[in-house]
Amino acid sequence: MEFEAIIGRMRGRGYKVTPQRLAVLEALAAERHQSLDELRGRCSGVGLATLYRTLDLLTGIGVVRRLELGDGPRYELAEDHHHHLICESCGEISEFEDCPLDGVGRIGGFSPRAHSLEVYGRCEGCR
Repeated sequence: MEFEAIIGRMRGRGYKVTPQRLAVLEALAAERHQSLDELRGRCSGVGLATLYRTLDLLTGIGVVRRLELGDGPRYELAEDHHHHLICESCGEISEFEDCPLDGVGRIGGFSPRAHSLEVYGRCEGCR
């Protein structure tokens, strides 16, 4: 998702586009799967409380994805639909797009809107 679209979504929902929020967006765009500490390092001029509030806001409007990958929350821009392979040995995180759940309609009496899939194991380098 491009910055202009994110900014448009924020403004469309009545949120101000502040320098701190832009700094967090730029930090998120620098790399995927970032921990809170990594984000803090990339936007050191943003206070911790502001960082938390901004991440909650961006997650709430659907432009940031919060991931639980086994070592605390990680964050990434919600640019595309993909899933994660997590190496339990070295911690490497890689992505894959081919998902058996894509295109599934109703599951029992449940109508899924979105899904997330994390697969844990060992990467090729750690076998």
